[in-house]
Amino acid sequence: MTTTNMIQAAGVLTLCAVLLLALAVVVLRLAALPLAGAALALDHTAAFVARPLPPMPIRFTHPEGGAQ
Repeated sequence: MTTTNMIQAAGVLTLCAVLLLALAVVVLRLAALPLAGAALALDHTAAFVARPLPPMPIRFTHPEGGAQ
């Protein structure tokens, strides 16, 4: 049985459905690449924002209010 015979036996609607499914997979995979890049950028941004703050300098104050 040749490929042409198998296509004719399966029918045109089945062939169209398979091609449409393949096209949908290709489009979704192409759309996933920029979305993955955006997710990676957001992850790096979140890691940058969530980093610990540097320690604050300690200021010694005297109880009488004057500097020595």
